[in-house]
Amino acid sequence: MIGLSGLITPSLDEMVYVAKEMQRRGMNLPLLIGGATTSKTHTAVKIEPQYKSPVVHVLDASRSVAVASALLGENEDTRSNFILDVKADYERVRVARGNRTSTKKYISLEQARANKLQLDWSGHQPTQPQFLGNKVFEDYSLEELSDY
Repeated sequence: MIGLSGLITPSLDEMVYVAKEMQRRGMNLPLLIGGATTSKTHTAVKIEPQYKSPVVHVLDASRSVAVASALLGENEDTRSNFILDVKADYERVRVARGNRTSTKKYISLEQARANKLQLDWSGHQPTQPQFLGNKVFEDYSLEELSDY
């Protein structure tokens, strides 16, 4: 099996590329996806459709042993059921994601420009600093410095 771990966001696109390349080369090894930037949704929507052999998102490294055992175990029924369960779960994720409707309502560029922040500095009176220039503090006591 091959495991891919994503630490930064650009690695997500690389994982899709690796899955496509494995498919193009006719590979059939299980592909494990994990790491800080990955998710089951990303795996189901972007990676798994690119590769016909098993693709499994592993939430963290501590669970990879159980996943590897299920994928490589000697019991064909257990292995097949695990793979079918993962594929069915990913299909549910894809369908749920595809049925989402965006609740965001966007305004036009013209409306956004008309709604820009309007600052009125005409009545602003800046305060005069108490001191201008450089000060050397070596001649001051700690009590005198506490005011700064």
